[in-house]
Amino acid sequence: MTLHAFSKNTESIVYEPITTPSILAAVPECLRNTLQTSISKTQKRRKSVLISSNSLANRFILSRWGIRPSQRRHYRNLFAAVRKHCRAVFKHTLAQGHLEWESASERYVFGVYKFDEIRGNLILSFVIVSPDSEWFLKPRSST
Repeated sequence: MTLHAFSKNTESIVYEPITTPSILAAVPECLRNTLQTSISKTQKRRKSVLISSNSLANRFILSRWGIRPSQRRHYRNLFAAVRKHCRAVFKHTLAQGHLEWESASERYVFGVYKFDEIRGNLILSFVIVSPDSEWFLKPRSST
């Protein structure tokens, strides 16, 4: 694990993980895992799942480095970089209008809608679409 240091106004030094492009490339996989987990946990399939870019960033950081959101002040640069990247991933996914992938056992298809945006925290609604459905969302033009 690559670390860099920054010093606060105090005399202590905190070591913080560096976010490289190859590490950040795993964020979409974290999004897919989050969606798979949320739809498989419920007995009754929900029609939509809401995920915010900040919650995805927190989940990614926790799974990658074991750093909890409550430690955000100590790892300010890490959280800022990952949150910025998650917003970019969300904006790209929203522009596509859909998200789909295949796992070993199932094909997943989601329509993507903007639910809200609060102070840069983008909240998307992922609507489950039956894979055998002929209904398909066209990519949206960026606004």
